[in-house]
Amino acid sequence: MSRMDIELENAMLVWTRGEKVAVVRHPDTKGLSDEYQSSVGACFAHWRKKDTNGRRLQMMIDAWHVAAFYEIPAEQIHEALIVIPEYRDMLASDCLPKRFQAER
Repeated sequence: MSRMDIELENAMLVWTRGEKVAVVRHPDTKGLSDEYQSSVGACFAHWRKKDTNGRRLQMMIDAWHVAAFYEIPAEQIHEALIVIPEYRDMLASDCLPKRFQAER
């Protein structure tokens, strides 16, 4: 895991409709999420109650909603999520960016 990684347990997906998306660490003590209108993930109490598989499922559902209903291209969501090791673990080897191939 690199310094830039954000563990799924602490990951918050943030976005502004039709504009931008990112993953920031929760709690966001640096204010990185301030420029975004919406957020899901670790910012909600129910997130902490889920196990890793529950969080993985919720993350994928949330990512789908952002793509389908908030006008953010799937490619941008993928690029945002790539900082989450648990997300990278779910990707097929041929879908994993080369810079992470050593993790396999």
